Amino acid sequence: MNSGRVRPPAPPLRAVTFDYWNTLIRADDGGYVDRRLTAWLGLLAGEGIDAEDHAVRSALAHAGRQFDRNWKANQIYVAREAVADALDHLGLTVSAETQDALLRSITHPDPVHAPKPTPNVIATIEALRAAGLRIGIICDVGLAPSSTLRRHLSGHGMLDLFDHWSFSDEVGCFKPDPAIFHHALDGLGGVDPAEAAHVGDLRRTDIAGAQSLGMFAVRYTGIEDDPGSAEAGSDQVEGDAVIDDHAGLAAALGLAQP
Repeated sequence: MNSGRVRPPAPPLRAVTFDYWNTLIRADDGGYVDRRLTAWLGLLAGEGIDAEDHAVRSALAHAGRQFDRNWKANQIYVAREAVADALDHLGLTVSAETQDALLRSITHPDPVHAPKPTPNVIATIEALRAAGLRIGIICDVGLAPSSTLRRHLSGHGMLDLFDHWSFSDEVGCFKPDPAIFHHALDGLGGVDPAEAAHVGDLRRTDIAGAQSLGMFAVRYTGIEDDPGSAEAGSDQVEGDAVIDDHAGLAAALGLAQP
């Protein structure tokens, strides 16, 4: 499905940037939360701590809420802080070695269970590159750092599809802060916002952020259809085009179909 206006033919489009989670790569955990819980229980047991699974699950959820608060406040919150907050929530002190192992359960998850690309995204990016467009990533990094996200891309043969990467933990801010969008456009060769499009799933960060700079914003709903927040007003934010399949992106951008 396509909806929304089609990009005007001028100025010519020079670059397209993509959000990461639920745009390039599926964010569904496929059991990832349970695997992390199992890892934490085993590591704590190695310290002689018989932790209840519900308590550890609650502590990890607590760290997740801490991240969300910082994300919305545009403040970077990294995995090491999450480990410290989860242990504090549990009222536990562990050895430095165990703390590092707990951290690695977040930053170095089992590659066998790596999250998968979204449907048709690889072929779509290859077609955009063949059309001469520069391709970038603008990503709000969660607890898994950008190094982990690059490994996911590399594992799917996707890393070299991108000419530039703007990850929040490297740039120092989250979308919709204009700085992370400017970082991407500068890294793609000094592209003017009017000559660029951004594709993402979230109204507050991807769509509002891109549109505030004058980029053409495409909301991708193929994995999740973000309702936005009535309280924050983001439910009234909409893309210049809306697609539920990356195969429709070229048409949404007013480009010739491959």
